[in-house]
Amino acid sequence: MQQNLTEQAYEKILNKIISFEFEPGQRISEKGIENVIKIGRTPVREALLRLRQEELIYVVPQSGTYISKINLDRVFDSILVRNSMENKVLQEACDQDYSRLEIFRINQTIEEQRQAAIDRDLTTFLHFNDQFHKQFYMDTHHNFIWNWLTRINIYFYRLTALSLKVDESNWEKSIAEHEQIMKAILNHDKAELKEAFQYHISTAPETEQKIEKQYADYIQH
Repeated sequence: MQQNLTEQAYEKILNKIISFEFEPGQRISEKGIENVIKIGRTPVREALLRLRQEELIYVVPQSGTYISKINLDRVFDSILVRNSMENKVLQEACDQDYSRLEIFRINQTIEEQRQAAIDRDLTTFLHFNDQFHKQFYMDTHHNFIWNWLTRINIYFYRLTALSLKVDESNWEKSIAEHEQIMKAILNHDKAELKEAFQYHISTAPETEQKIEKQYADYIQH
């Protein structure tokens, strides 16, 4: 039970960090978080310890606990690793034959993400984004790789969230790219798949420039 509460506390705090409800540089406290997420002190303390180990928060002695700013070097390293792994996974998925039920489930995930985009619900949008990509790791029996990548995903999702803030078209663009990836896989077209995926897990240079200009205080320099 305690473990479940700790995991719930971790997920709730993490979602607030990624969605910028807790802003980079913001001072936080155990008591304040308890009041916000409605979970007791011990699970919150354990969740904060985990987030500190992941360097998403940091402690300043005799001052307090703060939300870490976005480390772009770490973000781009995570994108590099994710791109490398996922390109291989999707190529393997392209060799598979998907049943009608499997296709329905993946399309349903895309539709759930589309609704989240309409609602501008960032947490739900990123959840179904995860589910879309996770499906192909499961289908190709790379569960271990996906679980390992979960920690890495955290870092570039913070940049993804900012990209959605500075350019509204990125909500729909992400979904369109998912549809292109799915179409290529169903057609067993590896060339089309490579083209569809090429820029999917990355941020366009012009978007990066907007982020650094509009959210300079969020970035670790």
